[in-house]
Amino acid sequence: ADVIANLNPICQVKPDLKVINDKFDNECVGIISTQDLHFGKEGNGDVVDHFKAAIKNLVARAYMSHKLEKIIYVVGGDLLNMDTFTGTTTSGTPVDNDIRAHEAYTQAFDALLWSINYLKQFCENLHIVYVPGNHDRLSSYHIAHALSKCFDPEDFSIYFDVTYAERKVVLYGDNFFGFEHGDVTKKNTALVYATEFPLCWGHTTYRTCYTGHFHSKKTIEYTTENEHNGFSIKHLPSLCASDYWHYHNKFIGAKRQAMMEIHDRKKGKVSEFIYSV
Repeated sequence: ADVIANLNPICQVKPDLKVINDKFDNECVGIISTQDLHFGKEGNGDVVDHFKAAIKNLVARAYMSHKLEKIIYVVGGDLLNMDTFTGTTTSGTPVDNDIRAHEAYTQAFDALLWSINYLKQFCENLHIVYVPGNHDRLSSYHIAHALSKCFDPEDFSIYFDVTYAERKVVLYGDNFFGFEHGDVTKKNTALVYATEFPLCWGHTTYRTCYTGHFHSKKTIEYTTENEHNGFSIKHLPSLCASDYWHYHNKFIGAKRQAMMEIHDRKKGKVSEFIYSV
């Protein structure tokens, strides 16, 4: 809260404002992946407030210690708890919801529109990456596509990748960033990315894949050649509250969190910030 207060009055959305910390010479990229928000889920009514607080908190802390040339913002990945008007997931699985599908859609759309306008103030370039999840493959695509039409196509400081693809890669200097939801096997993940994106793989030194799905923080490291040329899979935490399904299946105890990582163009990861509910 104190950090955010130091940024007043820019803690309010002013889309035409750019606030870059020029006290630092090294340009960096910030990675924010807010998968598994599950708007509409039973007992998850406070997720909007925590989502906005997390965005403000993480960006404020990153701004104070780095020069953010770019922010990569990952959206989707079970953004909504349901994907049908009857309140089921994409595959037809019944889930516990507090509100109707159209209400959850509106809630999620408004929250993400706010977050994009907020984030674009703190970087030279904002790159929005849409990743589908297993709960909301169609509805989350609708949100991402609609959001991409809300901004001036001539504004080259913001870029939307809303193509439907279950694995995506973004390069930044010597950094390789892979993004997926994480609901499928990870046994051959490194090989899959090296095979599907060979040029990107070969031109980078630091390689990380960010996933969600499990609502908890975990890192798996693979060594492809030596300890300096490895590949890490990071399960990111979620701001989503637990429901009866998690309780019944003993998936309890995971902290409600959001993360932002900072990567230097040449040195790889240099910082990690965590917001906890």
